[in-house]
Amino acid sequence: MRHIIRGNLTPQEKQAAETALSCHQQKYGDYARRKNSETYQVRVAGRNYAIEVMNRKASYVATIMNHHRSLSKICGVPA
Repeated sequence: MRHIIRGNLTPQEKQAAETALSCHQQKYGDYARRKNSETYQVRVAGRNYAIEVMNRKASYVATIMNHHRSLSKICGVPA
């Protein structure tokens, strides 16, 4: 599985995302169910980061949840 990190990140955010992706890989392996997401709380350099990891067909995609999100993503309403 490929690991993809989305967004413009600081080095600490990137480290947190990599940690969440490796944790997700260990938990689900290479063949997790698609379109499933899980949120991880990772502590790096004294700060907590919330990272959402989404399963895709051939990759795991990590997104740092440190900014406001669109309502369609929060409520599950299709765009």
